[in-house]
Amino acid sequence: MLKPYEVHNQFTKGLKNFTKLDPHLSALSQLKYQYFDSWWKKLNLKIPGIYILTGGRQIGKSTSCKLLLKHCLQKKVFSPGSMLYMPCDEIYDAKELGQKVRFFLSQVPKKELFLLIIDEITFVKDWDRAIKALADEGLFNKGLCILTGSDTLISKEAAMRFPGRRGKASKIDFHIYPLNFFEYVSLRSKKTNLSNENLLSFFEEYAHSGGYLRAINDFAQNGSISESTYLTYEQWIRGDFLKRGKNEENLLHLLKELLTIGVSQISYSSLTQKIGLISKETCIDYLNLLKRMDVLINLQAFDQTKKIGFPKKARKFHFVDPFIYHTIVFWLKKEGYLNSIENLQISSLIEGIVASHCHRLGKTFYFKGQGEIDVIWLKEKFIQALEVKWSNQIKSHDLKMLKQFKNSTILGKSTNEGLIDHIKCIPVYKFLYSMK
Repeated sequence: MLKPYEVHNQFTKGLKNFTKLDPHLSALSQLKYQYFDSWWKKLNLKIPGIYILTGGRQIGKSTSCKLLLKHCLQKKVFSPGSMLYMPCDEIYDAKELGQKVRFFLSQVPKKELFLLIIDEITFVKDWDRAIKALADEGLFNKGLCILTGSDTLISKEAAMRFPGRRGKASKIDFHIYPLNFFEYVSLRSKKTNLSNENLLSFFEEYAHSGGYLRAINDFAQNGSISESTYLTYEQWIRGDFLKRGKNEENLLHLLKELLTIGVSQISYSSLTQKIGLISKETCIDYLNLLKRMDVLINLQAFDQTKKIGFPKKARKFHFVDPFIYHTIVFWLKKEGYLNSIENLQISSLIEGIVASHCHRLGKTFYFKGQGEIDVIWLKEKFIQALEVKWSNQIKSHDLKMLKQFKNSTILGKSTNEGLIDHIKCIPVYKFLYSMK
C-alpha cells in the first residue's frame, strides 16, 4: 500500500472500517438525501483495459468510485491487495505517476486481476505519457485502470493517443451528470403517482438546488442554499481555470455577459465585443473550457434540410444545471459584477433546464426562421421542436414556427394540458419528469 493514500484505501482493514472511515463514504452517510450514480454497473469487471469516467467536479465521481470498491469488496471480485484508489492532487508529473503505478502493480499477486482507480488524473502534467508507456508495457492487460477527470477532453485525448490500448470491452467511457428532474423527484419523494401540483412544487425546488446533492440537502432542510455550498462550487470553477493559467477577471466578465444575454442567440464575435477585454480566440477558448467542465452547453442553429447545425452562425448558451446558474449569480454579485437580483431571469433558467435535459439524451439545437424555436431535440432519427413558455401568454408567431415541424410541443407553466391550434401543450415539469 502506498502510505500517502492509506486514508482512501481503508478497505485493506475490512469492509466495516472502509464504510466508516473513508472520507467520501462518511460524508455521504451524513446526508439526509443520499444518491450516487451507479455507472459502474455497466462495467464488465472481468475485462482488463483502460476506462474513463468524466463529469463536473463535486458531482460524485469520487464517491461513486468508492462505492465501486465497496461493491468489489462485498462480492469478492478483487482481493483488497489488488485494489488501489489513488487521488492525483499531489502528483506533479508523468514520471511520478508512472513510479507510483508501477510500485502498486509490483505488489499485486501475479495471477490476480487488479482494480486501479486514478482520480482527477488531469491534475498531473503530461499524464497521458505515463499511461501510454504503462499500456505499451502491457501492464493494463492484467487488470482494470479507471481514470477520472473533470475535463471531458480526457476521453477525446485517450481515443487519439491510446488507439488499440484500452482493452476489448464494448463500453469504455462513462459520464456523470447532475441529477435530472426525474431522479430529483425520486430522491425527494417515495410516491410514484404524483399530481401536476406535486410536480410543480418539486420543480420550483429543483430550479434552486438543481441536481447537486449538497445543494439538494441544503434546500430540503433549510429552504435555501448555504453560502459555504455556493463557495465550494465557485472555488471549483475558479480553481480549474487558474490551474490552466486563465485570467479570473476575464472569466467573470464572460460569465456576466452570458447571464445578461440570457437565451438570446449571439455570435462569438458579438460576445467578444460585449466583453471588450479579450480576443475572439480567448473567448472561444474560455467557452470551450466551461463546456468541457460541464458548466455550460451551447446550441447551434438547426439546418432543417441537412438535420445538422450551422457551426458559423450565432449560438445559444445555457448552464448545465440550475444550481450552477445560481452559483454564477452568487459569485458575480459577491465580486460586484451584478448589483441587483433582477439579473436573475427565471425564463432563461427554465429554458436552460429543458435544453440541458435534452442535451444529455441526444443532439440539441435551436431554430431560427421568421421567429425562433427554443430547442430542437434529435434523438436518433426522431426530431422534436420544443417551445418553453414560463408564462401564460402564447403568441401567434410561436405557433407558426412550431407548425414547421411534425412533432412540436409547447412546454408551459400552467398545470393544464391540451392542444393549442393542434399543437400539444403540457407543463414543462411533467415533460421533464417523463425523461427517465
